Amino acid sequence: MTDLFNRIGHFIHDHAGLMMIVTVVLTILVGLGLPRVTMNTDNSIFVSKSAKLSRDSTKYERHFGGSTYLIDVSNQGKRVTTPATLKKVARFTSAIDKEHGVHATTSVVDVLNASLKVQQANQGQQQANPQLQKAMMAQLSAKQHAKLQRQLGQALSATQQQQIAAYTKTLLTPDQQQTLATNPSAIADPTSITAVLTTVQQQQVQAYTLQQLSPLQRSQFAKQMLTMLPPVQSMSQALINQLVYRDQGKVPQQMRQLLPKNGKHLLITVTLNGDVNQNSFARYTRKINQQLTKAGLKQGSMNSEIDGMPAISASIMSLMSQSMAIMLVVGVLLMIGILLLVFQVRRRLLPLLFVLFGLIWTFGLMGWFGIELTMATMATLPIIIGLGTDFGVQFLNRYEEEFAHDHDGMQATTATITHTGPAVGTAVIVMALSFLTMLISRAPMMRNFGITLAMGVVICYVVELVLMFATLTVLDRRQLARGRVAKVAATNDSWLSRGLVRYGAWVTEHSLIIITLGVILGGIGFFFESRINVETDMMKMVPQDIPALKRTNRLSDMVGSTTNLTYLVSSPDTRDKAVLAKANTFGQQELHKYGHGKLQAVTSLGTTMHQNGSGQLKQTQVNATIKDMPQVMKSTLISNNHKFATISFKVNPHLDSDEMLHLMNRISNDAKQINKPSGMTIVAAGSQAMMLQGIDNMTANHELIIVVGLVIIALVLLLVYRNLRYALYPLVPIIIVLGLSPMTLAILGISYNPVTIALSSLVLGIGTEFTILILERYIEELRTGQSTIQAIETAMGSVGRAITVSGLTVIGGFSTLLFVHFPVLNSFGLITVLDTTYSLISALTILPAMMYAFRNRSLD
Repeated sequence: MTDLFNRIGHFIHDHAGLMMIVTVVLTILVGLGLPRVTMNTDNSIFVSKSAKLSRDSTKYERHFGGSTYLIDVSNQGKRVTTPATLKKVARFTSAIDKEHGVHATTSVVDVLNASLKVQQANQGQQQANPQLQKAMMAQLSAKQHAKLQRQLGQALSATQQQQIAAYTKTLLTPDQQQTLATNPSAIADPTSITAVLTTVQQQQVQAYTLQQLSPLQRSQFAKQMLTMLPPVQSMSQALINQLVYRDQGKVPQQMRQLLPKNGKHLLITVTLNGDVNQNSFARYTRKINQQLTKAGLKQGSMNSEIDGMPAISASIMSLMSQSMAIMLVVGVLLMIGILLLVFQVRRRLLPLLFVLFGLIWTFGLMGWFGIELTMATMATLPIIIGLGTDFGVQFLNRYEEEFAHDHDGMQATTATITHTGPAVGTAVIVMALSFLTMLISRAPMMRNFGITLAMGVVICYVVELVLMFATLTVLDRRQLARGRVAKVAATNDSWLSRGLVRYGAWVTEHSLIIITLGVILGGIGFFFESRINVETDMMKMVPQDIPALKRTNRLSDMVGSTTNLTYLVSSPDTRDKAVLAKANTFGQQELHKYGHGKLQAVTSLGTTMHQNGSGQLKQTQVNATIKDMPQVMKSTLISNNHKFATISFKVNPHLDSDEMLHLMNRISNDAKQINKPSGMTIVAAGSQAMMLQGIDNMTANHELIIVVGLVIIALVLLLVYRNLRYALYPLVPIIIVLGLSPMTLAILGISYNPVTIALSSLVLGIGTEFTILILERYIEELRTGQSTIQAIETAMGSVGRAITVSGLTVIGGFSTLLFVHFPVLNSFGLITVLDTTYSLISALTILPAMMYAFRNRSLD
């Protein structure tokens, strides 16, 4: 290993210019992948695409659509159920329906028109009260009235015609009687009599006629009248009022979500196709906004707000881009400040400059490899800045220490790479393996987080190693050629080095007490591990002042629950009467079983058909009824190929994610247990199911990740050092930090969330690096013949200073997360800053105490 790194040092020194050129060219080529990096905030980051739930959800969204926009239309507190507003709504839904990628739209206009169409198909049997009928009759023109009267007359029996004729004659005025008397044959002709009647008299005759009709005749008359009515948006205000406010002057229960506040708001839903990528949400939001303006729903006193998950996601993605820029700028500024204040060597900003190359490599490769940017992988930016700068600080610190001896660039380069290269390399390997333990996570987002971090630290190590020594070689070679020999201060003469040497001596004097206190504190900390809550509400993890989120929450308060647990029904033909009956009974049973505070309603094709009395129909009649069902209803209930249908449970909005996941699993289990027709399945599917399962995936295997990480570190260190004591030295300080971390969370009242779950891997990786570097220098000094105390003091004075600077740079990198707008990243940044501080303190305190307390006394 030493010989290999010695040759690497000679090669970099001899070909410094070439190495710099090659690195820059490769950086440009890899950087071409940056535009290919895509953001992802949908549920695929939580559940693997190969998982059954994910496959079922893809199938569900292919047939029934994916994410849904909620559009809240209002008019300064006035009712929006006016003909003018409904025409604008119809104009908007017609336009947006034609947009590529839009699966379906729903509004009260669609629902009412569909309802009237259903009544036509049902022979007008549901056609309601006399006031509604009167308003419908008033909507018809005189020509339509006459046509309706003729059709009605043709359907009347002879007895009914005589009764109506007799009643009609009682309504005639003397002038009308005289007019008819001039034509004796007209008196016996109903059409001639109708021609002389006034509109009021015609309405009176129609009202009397209706009273004489049989139930069958009445339904036929209602159907004929319904076919003459215009679309809802073209109806009179009086008829609209009768249709909308038919529940004693209020909006009926089934339409209150579409018309909140008794018609002072109007809700429109726009459902996108399941294959619409969430990167397109911003574009669809703009399209919807444009169409709302064109339709007149955002002009004058009209106001329309675009809400729902796609609108929230579009805002989140915009904020993610802004946050990345903020983290980069703030991170660089903090690093500059830390390096200038604490790192008293020449060219102290070079580690930061070269880490920018590492960032280009890391995120460029993310683009080439298709690794998406999420809330987790976004957090890798400041982490990689901190760790990459850390590596550079280690290299530069040792180079300056070697160069101070005789100003020999070749010797300084080869000595530093020979000694520090393997030490930092071992730390990087351990760190990368620690990050890769996140591959055990069930959530793709956390696996990508671990892969990105591992890739980032390895890349930064290589880039810093090559560019640092190539650049130092070129710069010092030029200075020596010009006869300028820079004055280089010994690295152990700084105030920080002297302080760390004294601190190391104090630690060795109190080693047993320090180790005992550390173990006790760490042990107490692990007691809190199982008592920390896990935040599972994803909406609490994003900025709470996002306008779309605030509006969506306000809309949810106004209309009630907009959260549904959806289930995909599969069958060779979901129109089959047995399948419909089972879907209906299953939905009703679950509603009855969990309806007390958990489920509020259930909707399915089976329920709809049951309400329409499909149980008495033949299969061919059922098929015909479904075929004639309005598309606005059918599109949410059954697929075009009839092989899939849906069952949707409206959930109590006050349930938290844990309760909702438990409920979903219980319903899924019930669906497995019931007897079903051959070939019929009922499974959870859709975005809500994906989100709930994803949250569980994020927090799964947390303890396993810690155990596997510790085992991997122990095995690697044992393989490297071939010494059990040296393999265990770095582990104990980190185990103590792993205990202090949950204790700190408990004290600060911070819950675990899907990102802070990754803290253990970070602590293992970062903390082990600090301890390995001190241990490596300690072993190196022992081999030169120094005593244990001398080796500890030398390691503390030289590497300890670099580690302190490195620790501060890592802390500075993590602290940039405190400046972003995401609560989930703020809490992650705070606790990671504290954990890194613990790791630094533990490496400078617990490790020297252990090295002294458990030293090989024969060497002293």
